[in-house]
Amino acid sequence: MKIKINFNWWRNLRFRRATRPRVLGYRQKLKERQRLGRELRQKAALQLTGAKLRQVKFQTKVGPFIKVGVGVVLVLVIYFIFFSNFFMLDNLKITGTHLLEPEEVQHVLFPKGFTKVNAITFMEGLAKRKLLKQNQIADVAFSKNLISNTLTVEVTEHQTSIIWQTGGQQFLVNRFGVVYDEAEPGSPLLVVEDLKNVPISLSQKIVTTEFIDFVTSFAANLPRRTNITIRRITVPETTFEVEMETKDGWRIILDTTASWEEQLNNLVRVLREMPDQPPSEYIDLRVGKRVYYK
Repeated sequence: MKIKINFNWWRNLRFRRATRPRVLGYRQKLKERQRLGRELRQKAALQLTGAKLRQVKFQTKVGPFIKVGVGVVLVLVIYFIFFSNFFMLDNLKITGTHLLEPEEVQHVLFPKGFTKVNAITFMEGLAKRKLLKQNQIADVAFSKNLISNTLTVEVTEHQTSIIWQTGGQQFLVNRFGVVYDEAEPGSPLLVVEDLKNVPISLSQKIVTTEFIDFVTSFAANLPRRTNITIRRITVPETTFEVEMETKDGWRIILDTTASWEEQLNNLVRVLREMPDQPPSEYIDLRVGKRVYYK
């Protein structure tokens, strides 16, 4: 039986005794560093928490003052706009009225009488819609002068084209063919007489724009091309046909759906061909270049 003897046991013992304290010292230093790190982190966290708390306290103190200040400013702005006299208009001026009286326009806008209005809260759209319901008014515009505290209503009335006579009554007709008012006696406008005496009412469209253009253009150019004077314009049946009676008593029969210029040229040509024998009853210009007369 062989017995091994380790002759290095003493050396190993010395190495273990020398190594153990070194390991313990390293661990202690590591723990110390970890402890210091935790302490530093805790201090930093405490400092941040304190700063946040101070910020919250500052906001808590300042917040209500800001809200109160904003509220006061809003109240002052509302009072300045709606209740101060800066935006109040206490004068009313109405312009552009000829068919209507200014008092009628004022009554439409302010039925109980004019009182001062606020330049900002005055509802122009609603006021315009009210005025446009009046048959005589074509358009309305508003202007506000804060220096003179004046509200100006600029009225544009319909341009009267002809007077329509039916049933013994005469009505003003605008260029769109709409009846908007009764005519005053003695008006210099063209009078078109409906021989069938069909009853009409205000705001009713009775003729087309083309009819009005035809009648007014032919009647205006006839004296320039001839020595004929028109004393009466009638509609026998429909507005597709119109008759113009001259001062000599004979009639010019016209087609209002055709060209007024062509019919006027045909009339001038025929009158030149018969200078000594004017028609006794009529000249019919409704059939193109053919002209019939009697």
